Amino acid sequence: MIKAIIEWMTRHGVAPNLLMFFMIASGIYNAFIIPVEVFPEIKLNTISVSVEYLGASPREIEESILQRIEEQIEGIDGIQDITSTAIENKGSVLIELATDEDASEKLDEIKAEINQINSFPAGAERPEVRETSNRKRVVEIAVLGNIGERNLKELANKIKDDLVLKNAISLAEVSGTRDYEISIEVPNSNLRSYNLSLPKISEIVGRESLDLPSGKIESKNEDIVLRTLGRNYERLDFEDIVILSGSNGAQVKLSDISNVRDGFREQGLISSFNGEPAVFVKIYRTGDEQVLAVVNAVDKYIQTELTPALPTGASIKIWRNDAEELTSRLNLLLKNGAIGLILVIVTLTLFLDIRLALWTSLGILVAFIAAIGVLNLLDNTINQIALFGFILAIGIVVDDAIVISENIYSANEAGLSPLEAAINGAQRVSIPVFFAVATTIVAFSPLLFVPGVSGKFLGQMPVIVIILLLLSLLEAMLILPYHLSHINLDKPKSQNKLLGYITNIQKYFSKNLEKFVNGPLSKALHFVTLRPWVIVSAASALILLSFGLVKGGYVKVQFFPIVEGRYITATIELKTGTPLDRTKEIADEILRIGKKVERSFNSRLEENDPPLVKSVYILVGSQDFAAPPVGQTNMLPDSNKASVVMELVKPETRSVSVDEFQDAWRSAVGTLPNVSRLFFSSQLFNLGEPVQVEVSASSKQELNYAIDQIQQRLSSVSGVFDIRNDRDEGKREVQLQLRPQARVYGISLQDLAVQIRAAFFGSEAVRVQRGSEEIRVYVRLPKNERNSILGLRNYRVQVPGFGFVPLQAVATITEGISPSAIKRRNGRSIVSITANVDDSKITGQEVSSLLENSILPKISEQVSGLRYSFGGEQREQSRTLPKLFSNFILSLFVIYALLAIAFKSYIQPLIIMAAIPFGTIGAILGHLILGLNLTLPGIFGIVGLAGVIVNGALVMIDFINEEKSQGKPIREAIISGTKSRFRPIMLTALTTFLGVLPLIIEKSIQAQFLVPVACSIGFGVLFGTAVQLLLVPALISIHEKAYNESIV
Repeated sequence: MIKAIIEWMTRHGVAPNLLMFFMIASGIYNAFIIPVEVFPEIKLNTISVSVEYLGASPREIEESILQRIEEQIEGIDGIQDITSTAIENKGSVLIELATDEDASEKLDEIKAEINQINSFPAGAERPEVRETSNRKRVVEIAVLGNIGERNLKELANKIKDDLVLKNAISLAEVSGTRDYEISIEVPNSNLRSYNLSLPKISEIVGRESLDLPSGKIESKNEDIVLRTLGRNYERLDFEDIVILSGSNGAQVKLSDISNVRDGFREQGLISSFNGEPAVFVKIYRTGDEQVLAVVNAVDKYIQTELTPALPTGASIKIWRNDAEELTSRLNLLLKNGAIGLILVIVTLTLFLDIRLALWTSLGILVAFIAAIGVLNLLDNTINQIALFGFILAIGIVVDDAIVISENIYSANEAGLSPLEAAINGAQRVSIPVFFAVATTIVAFSPLLFVPGVSGKFLGQMPVIVIILLLLSLLEAMLILPYHLSHINLDKPKSQNKLLGYITNIQKYFSKNLEKFVNGPLSKALHFVTLRPWVIVSAASALILLSFGLVKGGYVKVQFFPIVEGRYITATIELKTGTPLDRTKEIADEILRIGKKVERSFNSRLEENDPPLVKSVYILVGSQDFAAPPVGQTNMLPDSNKASVVMELVKPETRSVSVDEFQDAWRSAVGTLPNVSRLFFSSQLFNLGEPVQVEVSASSKQELNYAIDQIQQRLSSVSGVFDIRNDRDEGKREVQLQLRPQARVYGISLQDLAVQIRAAFFGSEAVRVQRGSEEIRVYVRLPKNERNSILGLRNYRVQVPGFGFVPLQAVATITEGISPSAIKRRNGRSIVSITANVDDSKITGQEVSSLLENSILPKISEQVSGLRYSFGGEQREQSRTLPKLFSNFILSLFVIYALLAIAFKSYIQPLIIMAAIPFGTIGAILGHLILGLNLTLPGIFGIVGLAGVIVNGALVMIDFINEEKSQGKPIREAIISGTKSRFRPIMLTALTTFLGVLPLIIEKSIQAQFLVPVACSIGFGVLFGTAVQLLLVPALISIHEKAYNESIV
């Protein structure tokens, strides 16, 4: 079937030309519309549930909300992990689904289960249930100026509203500011004077502020809608509400008994950018929107509309511009790809007839262009991972074209006409080429099904390689033979000076190649076929040596390499209860030290080099991580938390790496008083902490002891730093209990709780919509009466028929400790201990192994109720690697089956696949030479390498079989078949290596996390091919001697 199609396409030239034109046209068309982004957007297979319960403590949220949600959903099939977090005012649940579950379907099921819960507290909001993704903003606009928080926020809201009207932008949001709130503050004295309670005033305000549809009048001629209007929106509207009225017409308005404050929610939050108060507008890419188009629309808006209309004292700065990151990273990969392609073309020209080299190179371009159309059809994007897939495939996809074109050349040399040579030459190798591509596709297929965030992050790479393999096979079999059928390769081409020079070079390489084949290679083949066990023994020793390099720590194992960004974030947490102003002082001190470090580095720069730090952002009262673990929240509000973010200039304009600056900053800061946790991060993509162990125990004392022991032992491990835990010291808590005699006054526990909540948090009267923001209206005591224990003790409770009585007459007041945050995993409260590592000394994998095998078992002997599990990178690793390895084993079996079918043999596939371990050896040696840790990207390369490395052996054995079928003695057939296939085997290995070589030697920090994949493929294919040229003949010889029969 394949041979018939090849012949028909070669004889009917219009068809292959139309096919090529269609492939090119579709690719070019889609190149203009396919979305472009820095990294692929990942569907995380997680569902988040968040519930707001303002005024509630973490313990109350845990007991009344989180535990009820956990109990309701725990019976749903397909849930892998449930992680819950309770902080003041809010609870959240992150539900991780099993790999094979559809998040969209589970979303509806989880929503339905949660909606059945009818026992949530009255003040809790409706749960918000949604599917999570790693959607990232494209650019942020910092709105700066000392013009007041309200003016900054209104300006930011106007910018947001203007931007979403642009064609290129669909989604924008405002951050770095507090929510609006209307607070009606009634002094205790006025409550007693007018015999009112705060809940009663709240009820009146709610009744007097509404818009209510009232039906319609259906007259003969028309329908008239009825509507009762009375919604209040502004401070003056509320002040005019009548609270009391007498029979004589006297009225008491809200303004007479209270102070109505139209301002912001009482949440401590300070946001400053380059020393000025700031509010941010974040712009996102959605759907098919282009990053560069979004940024261009923002730039145009700022220049033409916003800047001319800015109020006095306000200014605008672009911040976290992904277009800069995108352009820089994509240009870097395009440069490396272009260099790799040139190296491949030059190599082909040196060893093949220039006409063969040009048509073979054209096939690469056609496949690459067409792949863009297929990518867009599959709803993929162009990003750094996708471009890396293209680079990786440069040398791989040319293999089939090399084999076909070289065989056509041999057929033409043998005397066939160009047309017959094209047909016969392509047909002769069509089956081995098809199976070679099939085995490569099968080898890359396990990478498509790797679970976890890391697998999805890198998952587009094998997609690209597989698409290119299929397209290159299509081009090599159906288009290339026709183009070569018009060239008489045996006839000398017309010469000019350039062609003559190239021909002379080709002759030189051809002569030396032939000399090598008939000299050293021939001698080596004679030796290994005569003494095959020598090469087999040497190969076995190499296997032991390579795995000894890993086991002995010469090549360290690290799960995922650091993806370095331009932003360094110092995340700060002081002791629980620290006031906002004190937290701001610490953040300013850390920034001051960072600036001092910058000056130190700047003093070493060249005269024309720009200063290292471009911008600085401080957030106090919350935290802003450079890269929160994918799928997790990045905003944790509290007065004791802060972040300091320093943006460095573009990598290509500085000689100092982010890691260098970060380490210097961390070292200069050292230990600060009253700081519970301080850590630095600059990662662009974060899978969690390198070391993270989650512990729980039977009692608080046991838990504290275990935590202290773990941290103490980790601190003694060289290379481990930033050791911290999220153990919560808790805040002081005042607990109220109803006295038995309170029943005499006719007051219930609910009456007490409602009045106390109204006084010290606020009773929500109504919500009003102003613009795009919903504003809550609260009735409460003035701030000076509710911000002290004395104010609580002096508070008087309204009781029916008795007026007001002191709080202590109806309730006991005791003090305790309440946690400021509670974290739960799968139904148990946990404390996480995390640490960072210096990869040059020790890896997270090694530290986690030390914890699991030594530290934790010893502590468990002392703390009987200790339970622990690993989180962060280790949790991701435990889910990813076992599945990857099982997929790899399955792919090896499929490769064996394909080869067995192709060769109609049980033994030959094993001989071919014997080269696979030596590709792995080459990859490990490459990591050793380059000083790289063996990481998940490197393992991805090793897995894909299995399909690449067998291709040479496949073609070699096919020709050995042919030589043997012609009656040659087995030893002569082995030597002759290997020598005849040496050039295409050598070329395919060389082009694969040269295709990734520019990336292997790339020094830019932006590409370093991709270097391990290129290293595995490049060094693996070189070493594995060199070994298989001797190992395969040796194994065939052993088989022949053992069975004394033909190779079957």
